Amino acid sequence: MLKNFNSSTPTRFRNFFGRRRDRVGRKSVSRTGGDPRRGLAPVEMALTLPLLMAFVAALVAFGYAASWKIRSEVVARNVGWRNRHPRWVNWEAYPAEWPRSATFDRHGGPQLSDLDQFSVTQAPVIRGPISQINVDSNVLNFSRDVIQGGAQIQRTPPLLPGLGQISYDTEHQYLDDFFTHSEMGISNNSRRIPRIYDLDLDFVRGSGPVIAAISAIENNPQRQLLIALEDDPEFIAWSGSAPDFHPRISTRNYELDVGWVRQRYVTGLLRSIERLPQTMANSTIRLYRQQIDESIPPLSDGAIAELERKIEELQAYIERLRERAGER
Repeated sequence: MLKNFNSSTPTRFRNFFGRRRDRVGRKSVSRTGGDPRRGLAPVEMALTLPLLMAFVAALVAFGYAASWKIRSEVVARNVGWRNRHPRWVNWEAYPAEWPRSATFDRHGGPQLSDLDQFSVTQAPVIRGPISQINVDSNVLNFSRDVIQGGAQIQRTPPLLPGLGQISYDTEHQYLDDFFTHSEMGISNNSRRIPRIYDLDLDFVRGSGPVIAAISAIENNPQRQLLIALEDDPEFIAWSGSAPDFHPRISTRNYELDVGWVRQRYVTGLLRSIERLPQTMANSTIRLYRQQIDESIPPLSDGAIAELERKIEELQAYIERLRERAGER
């Protein structure tokens, strides 16, 4: 009769390495007591902590260096720009939170040769050449009058002073030429065009269209009628001078866009020319009324009647002009 081993077989057994395992193969606690890795955490911490601290110190030093680099760039920029037109601030005023051991300066800089790569700075109207026109290329030289602001600083990084001092010598350049009259060497009442361009007008005066236009003006049979535009004898006899009725454009701006000039100026100029007869008639009516009311000694009845007759004719003329404008 076979012996029943169910009751005598132990529920746990020893493995080959002396560890006890249960029947499903789970590792159990060593007979000697405790996990063999117990106590390694402090050792691992002692080994990795210096590396971690060195990494943190490097981050702090990097951030410290980056922040002072940004500060030096800001100071170098502000030193120049806070004294640039239209800002007139004392550039020597010490920047806020800038160490007294650091320095800053502002002075003229070299010409910016990098601007030569842009086509606009090399345009013929700026640099030349233009046919039969000499261009003074130094007047509209965008690379001149360069101002340079600078900031110099040395700092020792925290946590890692052994790395040595961090030094920055930052520069910031900007253009300071507004092409004003004084900068161009001309008076405030002079025009810039003759300063920039040496116009050779001999070829213009001798050209056929110009000669024909001058001849047409001088030989115009109606030329005497145009005297009233600026030398009306009635105005001169009354006040010693005559108004200038010539329609003009009251601007000194120059623009190469023909469409923009036509829309901005030519349209209004043509409208002024259309209103010119009415403008001259109204001015003449005011002149006659002043003569009636302010003449010393007073005018005779006959002279007053003659002036009133002229006023009525001018008023009727203005009404006809308005009717024509309404028909259009």
